Amino acid sequence: MNEKMEKIVGLLKKLLLWFILPLAVLVFFFILGEQFEVGRLSAVASCEGSLNTVSCIRSKGYLANSPYYPDLTRRYFGAYARMIGGDLGASYRVEPPAQVINLKKDTDNAADDEDTSDDADDKSNKSGAKK
Repeated sequence: MNEKMEKIVGLLKKLLLWFILPLAVLVFFFILGEQFEVGRLSAVASCEGSLNTVSCIRSKGYLANSPYYPDLTRRYFGAYARMIGGDLGASYRVEPPAQVINLKKDTDNAADDEDTSDDADDKSNKSGAKK
């Protein structure tokens, strides 16, 4: 029985060394990358109302466009977090600001413009016919 226990303990040690420890390291890297992404997204949100958004984001230590980070360490951890988080259903995309659209229809003004142009054409035809 002692021999069987030694085999089981050896198998558990190998399992710990080759499966659980690398999995824990990958989870740690994901959590670290998530923290970088939260920092980047909070910088983007704080610069949302700024006149020059790109320079505001750069002043906070991030880039406005992809790759988002000026240094390689944060770039790789952030990309890893976006890759894993995207597979899990998270969205790291920053929506561009929506353009203001005038929803009022100018049908009254358009109708008035047509009437005035028709009236002008009619007057010019009448005056031309009299000559």
